[in-house]
Amino acid sequence: MHPLLGRIAPLLAYLGLWATLGGGVALVLTLRDGWTPGDALLVALPICVAYGLVCLAAWYVCRASPLTGASTVGRVLLAHGAAAAFTSTVWVALAQAWSFTVARHGGWSRDTTLQLFIAGVLLFLLSSALHYVFIALEAQEASRRQALELAVLAREAELRALRAQVNPHFLFNSLHSIGALAGARPAQARDMAIALGEFLRHSLRLGGLTSVPLRQEVDLMAQYLAIEQVRFGDRLQVRIDVSDEAGTCAVPPLLLQPLVENAIKHGVAGMIEGGLVSLVATCEAGECRIEVHNAYDPEAQPRAGTGTGLRNVRDRLAVHYGGPARFEAASRDDRFTVVLWCPWQVEESGVSNAGHRREERA
Repeated sequence: MHPLLGRIAPLLAYLGLWATLGGGVALVLTLRDGWTPGDALLVALPICVAYGLVCLAAWYVCRASPLTGASTVGRVLLAHGAAAAFTSTVWVALAQAWSFTVARHGGWSRDTTLQLFIAGVLLFLLSSALHYVFIALEAQEASRRQALELAVLAREAELRALRAQVNPHFLFNSLHSIGALAGARPAQARDMAIALGEFLRHSLRLGGLTSVPLRQEVDLMAQYLAIEQVRFGDRLQVRIDVSDEAGTCAVPPLLLQPLVENAIKHGVAGMIEGGLVSLVATCEAGECRIEVHNAYDPEAQPRAGTGTGLRNVRDRLAVHYGGPARFEAASRDDRFTVVLWCPWQVEESGVSNAGHRREERA
């Protein structure tokens, strides 16, 4: 079906243009051929509006003879020329019959009939040209929409791939921690394994979402830190300070997990007396700023790592937010800091506005 036939307003506007053309034809019949205005309008308006509907058939001819592909220029011209001649002939014949039926002046004059036939051919060819333009614009829009859909699918696939890196990385670190406790403190290793199961259950639920309020992400990290405190005891100190506004900001799920893991593995774990892991989040000027600090021993031998954690966070920020997001990591004296900036967006699911202000010491 022609796309215009399914849209009432554009179809009425289109027929209005043909009615205007009919008014012009009626004026010519009145001034040149001596028709009365009433007869001229009674004949010209219906036949012009009817021919406007007939010219919509050019859309099907354009579809059957596209300007690209196997269709040659000669074949396209022949198809549209034949269609224009046929429709114009039928139009003139129907116009003659209609004028004999309703008008006192009888049929058209020979000159008017010839001019009407030529006008019909030209109008059909003009309709064909406009339909080719419409089809080209339609194809361009479809191509743009398809490219956008492919870009969205590629972005989602990349996000899923990056998110899939998080759990194996975390599991490796957690199982390593449980293994370290199993020999010396089996009861604590058991408690840690149970807590790990609960943590994984919550992380899998959040990991399937596109975004979560920062507050939920922080709650999940608090669970993880509680697990690690089973292992480190008094050596691991935790401070979480998230403003009310920052707590409602939507962020990718499991974004902070690699940062907190690194803070413990490469910071607290390498210090005899342990140290502080701090998470601070604030909002200002439409941006949410998230900082993760941890103490570390600059003289200690660096622990082996693949760099997956920081790289994953950096890549996920770039894919999820694009240009507005930033990532910085730096060490100074005995302190390592990671800072994230992302656009402040409220999670649609709706959350309460209670902030987190907590200081813990096992």
